[in-house]
Amino acid sequence: MKHFVFLFSIALCFSAYTQLLNKDVKQNYPTSFYFESQRMVLFRSLVSNDAFLPTPLGERANETELTAWSQQLGICMGLSQHFYLDGGVSFMQNGEAYAFSSLDTDSTFAYQTRYRYLALPLQLKMTFGDKLKFYGGAGIVPGLYQGYKQDLQWSNALGAKYDDQIKVNNAMNSFTISWLASVGITAPLGNNYALRFGALYRKQLNNSYSPYEDYIHKSYGWGFNIGLSKLL
Repeated sequence: MKHFVFLFSIALCFSAYTQLLNKDVKQNYPTSFYFESQRMVLFRSLVSNDAFLPTPLGERANETELTAWSQQLGICMGLSQHFYLDGGVSFMQNGEAYAFSSLDTDSTFAYQTRYRYLALPLQLKMTFGDKLKFYGGAGIVPGLYQGYKQDLQWSNALGAKYDDQIKVNNAMNSFTISWLASVGITAPLGNNYALRFGALYRKQLNNSYSPYEDYIHKSYGWGFNIGLSKLL
């Protein structure tokens, strides 16, 4: 009986200590999870793959920016009161666009190209502020290629319009890695919920295409993110 009381007392003390420790950890090392959407203006650097075969850019030199959405589910793991790791899983998109209009006829040609990835962004962030918290950070974004979509629209000299869609591109690299920087604010909403709003810049470090393609393609973009987080 004495042993039972002793063990029960130890267990009770350990439970109370754990609760106090958890409160201390939550206060000094805050952790939260979130969902956010990112609206980004995307483009790319594109140069000839001279190591394989020098190739002129042709009309691809006239490509323009493309705007697209990405979504991310993540967790912010506290390291200290002002530093934390922000990691997650993202449905990420890169891309570019092209548009041509004839000056003499009604002929036009345009396309919007999207490259889709399952990405695992990871950033080290610093935060400061009381209720309204400001943050800034940088990190890496490894991504696994998931798909390709190119929407095409064109019209002939008489103005008749057509469209098509291409979903297969066997020239893609299966893995990309980018660096990422971001700044933003977190505004409390009550009940441990908060609104996240910020700006980010992302730049790819390796080639989007396989080593034996005509070009070296590296995506980059900037944009804004908005989301909802909950403190654990």
